[in-house]
Amino acid sequence: MMEISKNIETLKACRFCPMCRHVCTSGNISFHESDYPRGRGLILDNILEKRMEYTSDLVQSIYNCCLCGLCWSNCEGGYMPHKLILSSRTDIAEKGMAPEAALKILESIESGKNPYGRKSNAYKGTGKKADFLYFMGDYIKFSGHPIADSVINIMKKAGQEYAILEEEPTDGKIMAILGFRGKAANAAKSLKKRFKDIGAKKIVVSDPLSYDCLKNDFPGYGIDLDARVMHISEYLEECISKGKIKVGKVNDTVTLLDSEFLGRFNGIYKAPRKIIKAVAGSSFKEMEKNGKYSLATGEAAFLFNEKTGVMGKMIGSRLCEAVNYIDAGIAVTLSGAAKENLGKCSNIKIFEISEFIWQNIK
Repeated sequence: MMEISKNIETLKACRFCPMCRHVCTSGNISFHESDYPRGRGLILDNILEKRMEYTSDLVQSIYNCCLCGLCWSNCEGGYMPHKLILSSRTDIAEKGMAPEAALKILESIESGKNPYGRKSNAYKGTGKKADFLYFMGDYIKFSGHPIADSVINIMKKAGQEYAILEEEPTDGKIMAILGFRGKAANAAKSLKKRFKDIGAKKIVVSDPLSYDCLKNDFPGYGIDLDARVMHISEYLEECISKGKIKVGKVNDTVTLLDSEFLGRFNGIYKAPRKIIKAVAGSSFKEMEKNGKYSLATGEAAFLFNEKTGVMGKMIGSRLCEAVNYIDAGIAVTLSGAAKENLGKCSNIKIFEISEFIWQNIK
């Protein structure tokens, strides 16, 4: 049975419905009908009914989706096209038709290299057991060392005993996003063993992709973590509310870029706002599109027209315009990938949330 048949209600609903096209991130970059949810619905309906077979062009369309979930947030029927896309990628990968760029990312992950296509060393672990574990995720482990440094500095300031896995393995999330579900499940099982070996009872996670993986993918694989999973923003809120760390004040206008994988898919909106407001006070200003209607930050924008990194930059450009529109001088992100996508915003200071708090600790 094809995986897409598990999302047949979404498929049948989306194939003739254009109501979310105005918010679709990928469609409004390429303006190709096949890059909108309706276009993909028509493609997959034809695949399911065996009127068509996957071709390289059709596969490209499926992988052009950045899984931001804006279509779901704006759907009157509450359908989830992003889940349909994930299931279709599983079908494509099982047929051996995954794009070459996706296979290169997979190869990098399996060889312990940076899946984001850069030469960089992994962040070092602590080599000890502890019931409190800081888990970085693939992006921060390789490309976001300043974010990890900020987290560690904050934990030390709060008097927190912690551990970091030596040679932190992948959680499998990127594999799953690219359609390699079986390999992702195996990676998750291996990681669960590492968590158990180190004695982790509380796991604090920086990357929203990893948070979503531990909270949602692991149960889907039948894996029970036996540990409390927190995003770093939840941990920071706890530290500030209990007086473990004290923060100063900034006068510049500060805004927050919500995360699709943390917010839209896991409902975490309050904690990031509380800790930013602890620093910014009345200088905090919401983005025009926020909460479940927030613009995509490109956390899963790995491929676009078979090229890596292209969509993230285009998404970042749109976000820069949105931040400038509300005259914010500081933009806080909830992932390293989002921070990188906004990296070339002029006249705006960009911080991942751990960096923002560390910069403003008394």
